[in-house]
Amino acid sequence: MVLNTSTTGSEDRSLQSSDQVKEIDLLEIGRAIWDKFWFVVLLTLIGAALAFGITNFLIHPTYRSSFTVYVNNHSSNSENQVNSLNSGDTAASQTLAQTYASILKSRPVVEDAMDRISMNAAYDDIVDDITTEVDTDSQLVTLDVTMKSAKEARNLARAIARVSPKYIANIVEGSSMKIVSSPILADKPYSPSIPKNTAIGAIIGFLLAVVIVVIRHLSDDRIKSVEELEAKFGFSVIGTIPNFDEAANNKGKKNYGYYYAASNKTK
Repeated sequence: MVLNTSTTGSEDRSLQSSDQVKEIDLLEIGRAIWDKFWFVVLLTLIGAALAFGITNFLIHPTYRSSFTVYVNNHSSNSENQVNSLNSGDTAASQTLAQTYASILKSRPVVEDAMDRISMNAAYDDIVDDITTEVDTDSQLVTLDVTMKSAKEARNLARAIARVSPKYIANIVEGSSMKIVSSPILADKPYSPSIPKNTAIGAIIGFLLAVVIVVIRHLSDDRIKSVEELEAKFGFSVIGTIPNFDEAANNKGKKNYGYYYAASNKTK
């Protein structure tokens, strides 16, 4: 019974010692990163500079033009007026909005719009540049056109907004749509975002530098101090001898190498 108690106490001390070693290792890693602070900063700046250069000079910017329509499951009394809706009509219109979104970017609508602005392109080549989004909390459908030319994006979005009502009226009888916001000419690129990509590049550079420092630190098994020798091997240092060969190669420097003379601790 006494032996079991003693063993448990020994295990507790072993766990405490293990926790202490882990804490010391974390501190050492922190010191290693701090000692290579210049290296971390350098790689962070290089990552940011590379991301900025690639984004600014190698990636062609794209521009977006959009319009939003109001969906009504009743036909309009006039071009600019929509009948009033009750709660049941609103629910039906929200369901109908999904159909509108598909029709707005369908081949007949887009090809008719391209013909109106004399755009020399195939539907299959630009269909991925046209996206629609349905607001599930309302009766609104938004169509976005994203292209390398801001003017072409605006012109195509405007043409789709003009030709789509007649297609929708013929396909979905007894319904209508009203333009809420018209396409405008984009004055700045939609993508890529130079600040965002630069920040991502800086983060990647920082993480890469930290990983390199930590790996080099963990793979270096040299003893660098008396405290480390005692902590790792339980040796008691009884004296030090200067490393004259290293000192000769580092004349004028304060940090000379040392040989350590150590012995096992006696119980």
